Amino acid sequence: MQKERRRAKARRPKPAAPNKGGQPTGAQRVYAALRHAIIVLQIEPGAPLEEERLCQQYNVSRTPLREALIRLASEGLVELEPNRGAKVAALQFVDVLDHYEAMDIFQPVIWHFAAVRRTKIDLETIKTCLDAFRNAVTREDAEAIVQSNYEIHAAIAAACHNRSLEKAARQMLVDKLRVAQHAVHDLEQQRDHIFAVRFSGALRILEQAVDVIGKNDAKGAQDLARRYNAHVRKQITDILSASLAPDINLALR
Repeated sequence: MQKERRRAKARRPKPAAPNKGGQPTGAQRVYAALRHAIIVLQIEPGAPLEEERLCQQYNVSRTPLREALIRLASEGLVELEPNRGAKVAALQFVDVLDHYEAMDIFQPVIWHFAAVRRTKIDLETIKTCLDAFRNAVTREDAEAIVQSNYEIHAAIAAACHNRSLEKAARQMLVDKLRVAQHAVHDLEQQRDHIFAVRFSGALRILEQAVDVIGKNDAKGAQDLARRYNAHVRKQITDILSASLAPDINLALR
């Protein structure tokens, strides 16, 4: 049991150390705030990130702000341009296609290894994340749905105990959240309800995935990963198609 605990602990990435008083540093605060704002599209893709304004907004100097921007750039959320400053990374239709093509390859592998290698602690963490995701969907809380969806996928990726796969998975998770937010960005009415309805199918598949991972069923985990990807791709395609349709003017003769 002790060996299992040490192994699981060693595999998980360590969070950045806070100040001695237990409070996050300025760089950590700015990173967390900007990351959230970018993912939920409070700051639009391609928008410039003006250092002077951000320093005033978050009450920090340029050094911690730049630390946060560099960290966000490493996650693909920010683009740093020499002599031109920083801007939010663009999100284009081709990015959506690339994302789901990559997920078709990576997610079945990640879920396979999670089923084979997960520890008891890993499984407990995954189940806790699943409960949080289920509660968020039940409450119809769009922001909580986004965050808890990220957390359960991150927990499954950590359970695969392959650092390269986990790193790639976390990057793709961020991309997926931006795609999902973009798909419902223009929905002004009943946004939380629509989000909950859209994610309810994903929840059902994830509940089955947690079950097969708990049973060390690698084949079942792979199959569910492919089913999950197909389901989410259809959800995003349906939303994007509906949102783009009014802008398409076809002359029928």
